[in-house]
Amino acid sequence: MSDRFFKNNYHDYNGEQYLGSDNRLVSQLESTITQWIGQYLHKLEQNLNRTDPTDGTVYTGSAGIALLYIHLAKLLPDQRSNYISKAKILIDSALKQRDGRVITFLCGDLGPLSIAAVIYYNLGDQKTSDKFIEKILSMKKHALSHSNPDEYLYGRAGYLYTLIFLQREIGHHIIDNQHITDIFEAMIKSGEKYARQTGSTSPLMYQWHDSEYLGAAHGVSGIIYLLLKIANHESFPHLRSYIDSHLLPTMEFLKSKCLSSGNYMSSSDSKSDKLVQWCHGAPGFVYLFNRAYEITGNSSYIQRASSAGDVIWERGLLTKGYGLCHGIAGNGYALLDLYRVTQDPKWLHRAIKFAGICFDY
Repeated sequence: MSDRFFKNNYHDYNGEQYLGSDNRLVSQLESTITQWIGQYLHKLEQNLNRTDPTDGTVYTGSAGIALLYIHLAKLLPDQRSNYISKAKILIDSALKQRDGRVITFLCGDLGPLSIAAVIYYNLGDQKTSDKFIEKILSMKKHALSHSNPDEYLYGRAGYLYTLIFLQREIGHHIIDNQHITDIFEAMIKSGEKYARQTGSTSPLMYQWHDSEYLGAAHGVSGIIYLLLKIANHESFPHLRSYIDSHLLPTMEFLKSKCLSSGNYMSSSDSKSDKLVQWCHGAPGFVYLFNRAYEITGNSSYIQRASSAGDVIWERGLLTKGYGLCHGIAGNGYALLDLYRVTQDPKWLHRAIKFAGICFDY
């Protein structure tokens, strides 16, 4: 065993049937997973008093647990009211911990604010929901400040994600498209400017704390994924030209950062091949290549995504734990995304095995 990952002793896909004729999980597997969810949800609720009361973030705090309840309310509609009520208690606590410094979904005020907007909307309190949305929109000037980076956890990508999260959860009408366009174009200009200043061969390049990170959390792949998602949306035809002029050419640059193992460099000047996690390495690149394949139909992108998925299968059972950012569950999500795009049961099999170890960690 490496000090970073457990050896994967699971057998690979060998024709197992996981789906019935209705395209749902076979009853025994669905029942097992539902039982796991119930057991671990009970364990979570029994230990809520051990969480940090000063952490209201999505990333590591009470807003993240509230987001879990929103997700469960969708999956288990017969318990929707119960889960939304629990989410409200948590988000009301999270809102008290805001400090106004970070303008992102995962690590800043926008996570609790946007989740609160969704919860109160679902409770039928449109007035309170609108109040939270107005607060988010009022932070646009801060988001556009040159002092902010462009990455997900602490930068503009985190602000931009918040806007499309609200559109998805409440309705497209809730955020004016011009608001999104302004942030999108600011990120394009920022990437162009830095690329020119550094003589990068990529049309867009970004830095965070003086490092040119390439991964999903702090780097280029995460930023380009989000920009691709928006530029290809039917509501933003005026942004579509950026796909061919800036985004796909930047992806060609990222392809050149693939290591011999199939993993990807964590930063432009690092040849290290240690990190296989959402924040740094192959897992974050899976989403980017999948999205590019869906937009272009270019098979080279799905081949890249599949190769990255093979790296996850081999080295993705991380000793760091089972979290989303740098853990087994986060790597499992990348395998699920490969199944979503390819419909190849191999990826569903692999994702199920990763889920199993999360429940037996």
